[in-house]
Amino acid sequence: MEAPIEIVHVITENQLIDSESYQRTLGTTYLSRLQPGFYIVQWSSTDAMSRYDGSTDFIGPFTSRRSAELACDPGHTVAGGSTIGIIA
Repeated sequence: MEAPIEIVHVITENQLIDSESYQRTLGTTYLSRLQPGFYIVQWSSTDAMSRYDGSTDFIGPFTSRRSAELACDPGHTVAGGSTIGIIA
């Protein structure tokens, strides 16, 4: 089973908006390390999902949600139900 992913929007050094439009607080591991922008978030397991702490990998920043989606592996399903694939 592949690791779950989500695309989030980091809005300040300690706040983000998740894929369900909830504002969340970043864990202390990431404070001041993430620039504002869109990130692909990957968890090591489904147990850790929705925790934005040391069990989370952030890939980015991207300038838009769409550019983050395009950077995902083809065919990977992101939180929110959309499937990322190659557009021909």
